[in-house]
Amino acid sequence: MNQKTLDGRADLHCHTTASDGLFTPLQLIQSAARIRLSAVAITDHDTTDGIEEGISAGKSWNVDVVPGIELNTQLDLNEIHILGYYIEWHSSYLQDILHEMRDVRKNRAKRITERLVELYDFDISFEEVLAEAKKGTVSRPHIARVMISKGLVKDVEEAFSKYIGTDCPAYVGRYRLTPQEGIRLIKSIGGVPVLAHPGLLPDPRLAEIMIKHGIEGIEAFHSKHSREAEKYFSELARQNGLLITGGSDFHGAEEPFVGDITIGMKEMERLRDLAANKK
Repeated sequence: MNQKTLDGRADLHCHTTASDGLFTPLQLIQSAARIRLSAVAITDHDTTDGIEEGISAGKSWNVDVVPGIELNTQLDLNEIHILGYYIEWHSSYLQDILHEMRDVRKNRAKRITERLVELYDFDISFEEVLAEAKKGTVSRPHIARVMISKGLVKDVEEAFSKYIGTDCPAYVGRYRLTPQEGIRLIKSIGGVPVLAHPGLLPDPRLAEIMIKHGIEGIEAFHSKHSREAEKYFSELARQNGLLITGGSDFHGAEEPFVGDITIGMKEMERLRDLAANKK
C-alpha cells in the first residue's frame, strides 16, 4: 500500500467484497485512514451491501464515507458505467431493482461458467465461482480469479481478452439497463449521477450523449486515464457546467491502490452541495 498522506483529499471510486473487490468495507476504510484520506466513496457494482459497514467504519476511523453505487448500463453494444453519489441506499424502489439485477448476474455467471466447460473443457464449476464471490454480487472478475487459481489463465486481462470479455466465445449478455434508466434511477433516489471513466469508452462522443441524458458530473480523473484524457474530460465538464470527479477504481491488493487518484475538498463540497439540494 502506498505511504503518501492525503489529508483533504477524496477517492470517489472504490469497490469492496460486496461486489468484486477484495477488501471488506472495514478493510477499505482502514486502508484509507492509514494514508489519511479525508473521504472515500463506496461504489460497488449494482449493490449497496457494503455501505452500512463502511459508514460505521468511517465513524471509527475518521473517514467520511460517501454512499454510492456503480451501475453497469448498456447503450447498443457499448457498456457504460454510471456512478451515483449520496444515494438513499435504503430505498425499496432501488433495492427491488438491484435484487433483480443480482439474480440476473448470478444466472449469467452460471451460464458463462457452463460455456467455459462446454467450449474448452475447462476444469471450473459454478460452485467455485460462488465460493470466490463469497456473499458479494457475482461478476465476471470472480470467474477470472477462479480461472487464475486453476492455472487456466495467467491474469484477469487474459481471461477477459480470450474468454469472457465482450465478443469472446464464452461471453453472455448482461441485464439491460440503459444509461438513461440508470441516470433516472440515481436521481430518483436523491443521488448525483456521474459518468464513470469516460476515457475507457470506445468513442469519446458517448460522453456527450450522456450529457444530453442528464449526467451531472464526469469522472475526469481515473487510474486508467491518460493526461490527455484528464484534460479533455475536465474541459468537457467545465463547458457543460458539470462536476469534475475522480477516483482510483480500487478493487483490492493489486494496483491501483486506494488514494492513487483523488480530488480535493473544493470539488467534494460541490458534490455535497448538489446532493444536499436534492433532499
